[in-house]
Amino acid sequence: MNYYSPLTYTHEEKYDDKPRADIIRLVPEDCRRILEIGCGTGATGSALKERQPGLFYVGLEIDDRAVAIAQTRLDRVLKVDLGKMDRLSLPFEPESFDLLIAADVLEHLYDPWRVLYVLRGFLKKKGKVLLSIPNTQNIYLIAQLVMGHWTYQKYGLLDATHIRFFTWKEIERLLTGTGFRLILCQKQLQADLTDKTFPLDLSIANLVLRQVDREEAERLFTFQYLVLAEKTESEERSGP
Repeated sequence: MNYYSPLTYTHEEKYDDKPRADIIRLVPEDCRRILEIGCGTGATGSALKERQPGLFYVGLEIDDRAVAIAQTRLDRVLKVDLGKMDRLSLPFEPESFDLLIAADVLEHLYDPWRVLYVLRGFLKKKGKVLLSIPNTQNIYLIAQLVMGHWTYQKYGLLDATHIRFFTWKEIERLLTGTGFRLILCQKQLQADLTDKTFPLDLSIANLVLRQVDREEAERLFTFQYLVLAEKTESEERSGP
């Protein structure tokens, strides 16, 4: 019997060996020690090390082949299952990194809240976290759901390996609940809203939304959020 599974990847499909230019642009230039989770083959870290000589870059990755490639590019790469790690299982001193990068990683974890809180302990005072997270409030996804579809794919908003789904409000709760405060948010939009007059009515498929203001429209047409946040003094954790 033949069947299609969106979980069937080749190694090349799973790890795009290209640096994330959108992530690189948001990395503060005063960062000297960076920890990236889900570093893949280390393409982003390698590009950052070229941009910032002397940068110490550590990656955590679970895939053996990706680890082998990343080890040729980064200062240190550890094979780590993020779902099973804790602070004692990682060979880092507390407050030893300036920046934590999680680029399209947290939505693949059962407990991203715990992972972010655990790794927070390795960030220096006022250390930062840089995240990219897909937007589940996307209007095209909502329209598909209204029509009865929630079809997983190899890539995109319904990547078959996504476990958690976030809207902007849930991203804010993720940050505040794990001890971070928002510094910057960039929306990757799928539509040009520059010349639109608000409020406006939106119609897509058989879904009609009335009197939508600009902020609401931007959230609906955002594919992905890029977020930079800073570690706060509070050690308390809240969340699921």
